[in-house]
Amino acid sequence: SPGGLSHHCPHFSYFSNSFYSPISPIPPIPPVPPSEMPVKGEAVLGHYASIAGTGTEYDTEVEKEVVDTFIRCLEILPHHHVVDLGAGSCLVASAIAQRVGLRKAVLCVDPSQEMLDMGRGLPGVQTHCSGDMAWINTMKEKSVDRIFIRQAVHHFDQERLRDIFGGILKMLKPGGKLCISKRGDLEEMFDWPEGFYEERSKEEIPIEGLREILREVGFSKFMLTKHEKIVDTPKTELYQQFRKRFISWFSLLTDQEIEAGIDILESRHKGKTVPVLKRENFLVALI
Repeated sequence: SPGGLSHHCPHFSYFSNSFYSPISPIPPIPPVPPSEMPVKGEAVLGHYASIAGTGTEYDTEVEKEVVDTFIRCLEILPHHHVVDLGAGSCLVASAIAQRVGLRKAVLCVDPSQEMLDMGRGLPGVQTHCSGDMAWINTMKEKSVDRIFIRQAVHHFDQERLRDIFGGILKMLKPGGKLCISKRGDLEEMFDWPEGFYEERSKEEIPIEGLREILREVGFSKFMLTKHEKIVDTPKTELYQQFRKRFISWFSLLTDQEIEAGIDILESRHKGKTVPVLKRENFLVALI
């Protein structure tokens, strides 16, 4: 939109067609090793390797709404070259590719080969195992139309975010857009041990802070929006996700701490389900 983005994403009809042309792969990128990571980064890779294939993704209905939000906010069109940075299992990227009818496969970049292996063979995606800066350094300037980062920016080296965002800015074509999403429900979803949530939160840059860094490196227009919904989730499914440590923060909890949190939820909610708040904040940045 030449005049900039309004507070709410506009709705478009271009993804309403149920039939799409075949998706062609983009030219392969030479393999590069993941970025050198501190011990924390290695632990995160180990965490995602351990949960790969355990079925701990969001439910299908919420995923559809998240997919629609990315499509509307990024105004993705069939001819766009799209990158999913921190793609994990590539489910969102594949859904976007099919829903829009992208002519090129979404390039899914992630440092966890185990997670990418889950997405190998999904329609509309091409996987590439690499760390963030290592991948950025292989890309040509002004070669990408849209980039999205879903719930992964907290895994980036926080001290190098300016370099990472600056690299993203250079590879975006004129009129290119970046969308970053962050969870906004962690405080309410689980009874963390006393002080745990506050300490972990201090390690992450809030979405407002990300906007300022993006402004510093050269992005000029921004939009903030969110998706939220309460989902009645079966206790057996929810507790299994907790025990399997479906988000990286759970990897820092002991089995006893997880069981203690489950016991509190069990005492609060009678019956077979727990009302779970799903909230995701979206930051869109334009050149």
